[in-house]
Amino acid sequence: MKLAELPLDRWLVVEPLAFNELKLVSTHDAQKEAEVERDKRNKDVGRHRYWAVRTLAPVAGAQGCAAGVMHAKQPKHRAN
Repeated sequence: MKLAELPLDRWLVVEPLAFNELKLVSTHDAQKEAEVERDKRNKDVGRHRYWAVRTLAPVAGAQGCAAGVMHAKQPKHRAN
């Protein structure tokens, strides 16, 4: 899915595929829900493969950008 095709004003869990392309895994109303889903999925794969992001509606007069993406901060994992 292209960045411009993502649902706006939602928290999403996505998997990066290629430049400007993401696989939409799930949508959420709250940041915490998206982060819990992201952490659960990343735990299963053992690396930071999935992202929790918030898509923002474009501001009028923006430079043609269809959507902006804001990453939720990843928790730092300690080595055992």
